[in-house]
Amino acid sequence: MAEPAEFSGVKLPENYQYTGPLIARQDFPIPEAVNNIPHDQPIIYFAMGSSGTPRIIANIINSFKGKPYRVIAPVKNHLDKVPGVRIPSNVLVTDWLPAHEVNKLADLSLIHGGIGTVMTAAYAGKPVVGVGMQPEQVANLACLVRKGFAIRVPKSNDPSKRIQEAIKSLINNEEAKQKAQEFSKVMEKWNGPRMAADLLYQKIYVERLQIT
Repeated sequence: MAEPAEFSGVKLPENYQYTGPLIARQDFPIPEAVNNIPHDQPIIYFAMGSSGTPRIIANIINSFKGKPYRVIAPVKNHLDKVPGVRIPSNVLVTDWLPAHEVNKLADLSLIHGGIGTVMTAAYAGKPVVGVGMQPEQVANLACLVRKGFAIRVPKSNDPSKRIQEAIKSLINNEEAKQKAQEFSKVMEKWNGPRMAADLLYQKIYVERLQIT
């Protein structure tokens, strides 16, 4: 399982094993506009992966107009599919970003709940507001809700009002921030790529040698 054992707490069958998170860590530069975003207001990282619905994303983007936050939103490919979208002045829309780095710049992550975005947000130790677009994502977000530093908003044609309410509830919630930071320390104990490589070596090479 490509997650820490403490994430879902599911007891695995004897022939299964947790390896820890496997997330993208490509060494791509962070755009200058992102690095130079003003920190005069709380910063929200808004990412919906490949499964986001363009119209829903456009509604969420529009809901940030006039809000006391700055938003980094790598959702350009989704918004390109929605004619006439107006980007509020406090929202920076970009192409793909190295999420494991940009998450650290934010005070809160607004995500769709894919396991990669969930694990990346958890590594960063930031509170999460999530809108699951499919059952697996809803389940992933529910794990963070149980940890005490996330709010899950049900998917709808326009969940933006409830999203803004959830952000307002979490952005200055010191208990949620503390719990997110505590879980990030748990995440740091799991070297997913190394553990997965060791497991493959054991199962494919060592055990095969023993059989032959």
